[in-house]
Amino acid sequence: MQIAAEAVKRMENNPRLSEQIRSAIAQSGIQEFQQRLKHPAAHFVIGALEDWQKTQNI
Repeated sequence: MQIAAEAVKRMENNPRLSEQIRSAIAQSGIQEFQQRLKHPAAHFVIGALEDWQKTQNI
């Protein structure tokens, strides 16, 4: 969960990164994005991204 919280924090503080992630999600969907994140914490990060999407109206 700490990794997911840090990922969201970095996205919120970096507009360029935020836009890149929004674009990647818009193009391929959240599930495809999860498959590209080949990391054990990807599940938590995806959950945080889904919540982030809702608050950002993506």
